[in-house]
Amino acid sequence: MNAALSKAPLVMVVDHQRTAIMENAHLVLSAASFAESDGTVINNEGRAQRFFQVYDPAYYDNKTIMLESWRWLHSLHSTVENREVDWTQLDHVIDAVIAAMPQFAGIKDAAPDATFRIRGQKLAREPHRYSGRTAMRANISVHEPRQPQDKDTMFAFSMEGNNQPTAPRSEIPFAWAPGWNSPQAWNKFQDEVGGKLRHGDPGVRLIEATEGGLDYFTTVPASFQAQDGQWRIAPYYHLFGSDELSQRSPVFQSRMPQPYIKLNPADAAKLGVNAGTCVSFSYDGNTVTLPVEISEGLAAGQVGLPMGMPGIAPVLAGARLEDLREAQQ
Repeated sequence: MNAALSKAPLVMVVDHQRTAIMENAHLVLSAASFAESDGTVINNEGRAQRFFQVYDPAYYDNKTIMLESWRWLHSLHSTVENREVDWTQLDHVIDAVIAAMPQFAGIKDAAPDATFRIRGQKLAREPHRYSGRTAMRANISVHEPRQPQDKDTMFAFSMEGNNQPTAPRSEIPFAWAPGWNSPQAWNKFQDEVGGKLRHGDPGVRLIEATEGGLDYFTTVPASFQAQDGQWRIAPYYHLFGSDELSQRSPVFQSRMPQPYIKLNPADAAKLGVNAGTCVSFSYDGNTVTLPVEISEGLAAGQVGLPMGMPGIAPVLAGARLEDLREAQQ
């Protein structure tokens, strides 16, 4: 990666975390994280779901210059093209996505647009107990300024707004009802105790099952077949360590295993290595050296790698190796 980036005339990084790529960047732009931005995700059900900004970072530090990624990119594109900035709201981005990729037309219905109101009110992000929020920035000033104004969604950065359980909406930032603890208050938002939300689940399915879509019962992929001189990488995922962000936590780091390569006993015997011996392989111009772990759970011709660990890119999952060998001492 470093070799490729060193050849680029300009490397620009837009991210909300400091990563190794930034060491090669000519320009770094601070992007908002998921908690500081709005957008749409599609889950494993094929359901498009909108996520919403929790807070505005500039409210707590007015020196912060942090924009959502699409705002940075659109501003740069507009500047280069010498054109007017016409994406000023999330709704504009959604419309542009649909125009370019009609197959995603359903994301527009994943949540109401920014003009949605109930009896003229936006939806309250904050419960009534948020009345002590002045203390959150008392180190800056004991005088609370006006709350940020959200032009992208139907929510308000405030306790002021609609939160009626019977209101026609599926977007519920918190559950509260007089005389009820928060978990029990959810009953007021459901059609019956433990039932569905009164006005349906949030989001919209983009993919629907059809009668002809059950071929996986009869169309079974061919089983893995080992090939001499080749190994297929089988991905191993760890609760502690495979995620790029959780790796930054000292608590998670204490639970992370050391990087390894798993081998079937037969493959280990062919290579003449034992558990703890280091082996090497090359991939995309890089040489990776890891200690061996023996596993009966792998078929001959497969090697296991802990995906996402430092130095082991997820792109390696399923890749073929042809030069697995004992490492030079």
